[in-house]
Amino acid sequence: MPSAVLVIQCKESLPPGLSGELSRLGVLGVWEISEKEWKAFFKRRSRRIERALAQSSPGLELLWETQPDVDWAARYQASLKALVVGRRWVVLPAPNVENPWPGRTVIRLVPGGAFGTGEHFTTASCLRALDGLPRVPETVLDVGCGSGILSVASMLIGCGRVVACDIDLHACKAARETADLNRTPYFVLAGSAGDVSGRFDLVLANILAETLLAIFSDLSDRLAPSGILMGSGIMYEKGEEVLQAARAMGLELRSKATDGDWWTFTWTREYAVGNGQNKKQP
Repeated sequence: MPSAVLVIQCKESLPPGLSGELSRLGVLGVWEISEKEWKAFFKRRSRRIERALAQSSPGLELLWETQPDVDWAARYQASLKALVVGRRWVVLPAPNVENPWPGRTVIRLVPGGAFGTGEHFTTASCLRALDGLPRVPETVLDVGCGSGILSVASMLIGCGRVVACDIDLHACKAARETADLNRTPYFVLAGSAGDVSGRFDLVLANILAETLLAIFSDLSDRLAPSGILMGSGIMYEKGEEVLQAARAMGLELRSKATDGDWWTFTWTREYAVGNGQNKKQP
């Protein structure tokens, strides 16, 4: 029986909650062609799927195609391999995947989670940036946590308290499963930075630039006086707009990394002291 392929396109970046919505609709597999186009594979065409996607994300362009049937479960299992990231990490995309690098710190993921696996530059660069922190933060807030991979990594480097949040309930479920799998008991909250209280030594925001810009004030409010904000998921052409917004929030760029398509930035806050000039917190 042939599989039905739904081509999903958007003039801007596809919405961050699309993975969770497709999961709820019974997707068999997703081919992420670009940030503006995905192909989603279903057992059959369905008006219900079209209506649900159009309602949740009105800007999407949807077109059905048909192709020979594919055993996506078998293909997925065959593709599972350990992923080495940076100096420290090895990411295992399922509990039964063999680890060829026993000397590295292991992050285990729940099979089939479509919320961050470490393969994409944005997630991998955040893992590398965690390695480069000047000190281990005591408290961490992971905004848009997805699978929870960065929350796990934060606990594994020795952070004392980690709070993860996501507006997608499926992502929250995946993050809790990832916490259990890695025995890293961080707290998972359904919501965003504005729904979290307190301040944190490190705030992680691996989210699209549009979302980052929309909640910059909330992210800044969650940052401790000497804390670090790490922003990723930022398309290359959006980089300068994000940097300008960060400067307006009184944040000073600490480091940046790009693969030519995406940016990852880390900032610290500038503080007004004495004569009103901005200086870094000692």
